[in-house]
Amino acid sequence: MPETDDDYIQLADFLRERGHTELEIEKIVAHVRKYEADTQLYSVMDSIADGHLNLGAIISEALTDDGETDGGDA
Repeated sequence: MPETDDDYIQLADFLRERGHTELEIEKIVAHVRKYEADTQLYSVMDSIADGHLNLGAIISEALTDDGETDGGDA
């Protein structure tokens, strides 16, 4: 489940209480956001590799949502 802006506000508040500067907080939050995005990507890729997530269905759904139905390579 992706974190919300409220979660990051809470993280920033926690970091302030620990004495971090605003610049440090910006750097830490940016790092946490990147880590979260990378973790989600790896989780999806692992699920596809393990066969728990049907990549063909995802591709078909994505192309159908865009109005394309030819199934060609992107």
